[in-house]
Amino acid sequence: MDLSVFFNKSVQKTIDFVVLVEFTNALLLIQLTLDKQRTPEKGDLLLSEPFMLDDHFTRSVIYVCEHNEDGSFGFILNNTLDLNLHEYATDFPDASVTVGFGGPVDQNQLFFLHNISELEDKIEVSSNVFMGGRYSTILEMLQQNTISTGQIRFFIGYTGWGPNQLQQELDEKTWIVATPPPELSILDSNDDTLWKDVLHSMGGKYKLMADFPINPADN
Repeated sequence: MDLSVFFNKSVQKTIDFVVLVEFTNALLLIQLTLDKQRTPEKGDLLLSEPFMLDDHFTRSVIYVCEHNEDGSFGFILNNTLDLNLHEYATDFPDASVTVGFGGPVDQNQLFFLHNISELEDKIEVSSNVFMGGRYSTILEMLQQNTISTGQIRFFIGYTGWGPNQLQQELDEKTWIVATPPPELSILDSNDDTLWKDVLHSMGGKYKLMADFPINPADN
């Protein structure tokens, strides 16, 4: 299938996609408009719209850890960093753990998601996914190899929105709200294909959007 994509953005960032699809030797002109997005909940995913060009959020997938009247925050799942935390924090064990760029807020802070149900002071985000907890216990567990590196992932910084800010961006069709596919592991996701994989799992127009080039001129 040969896919050609054209688009326009209004001042309000309302996005219309016009897709030219070659199908059984006929050209079909299909207009795709992002649907009005539902209100996200803890444990949902936010996917950047296909043509967002941003240093932090192009083709990003954000795991929502909280969304309420006071604001929203989460972590980018598909921006893994090539670094060893032991080299930056002497108290951190020399363990191979996943470290990602969670977002542009508080980049001097380290955050973590995990599935360690017995950890003290954790916050449940979704089924078997927790945020934070007693950091000293995590260090001991990693040092003693009592947890596997696949049970936890760390983030430098987070992505945050003030009151009503995320809802405004949703109204502007900046983000697509998605339920994590059953096969997705929040603690062990693939950077290269995550954005596409989630859109494909949503089917319909979103499956078509998954194959859009970042720059339509490249098509």
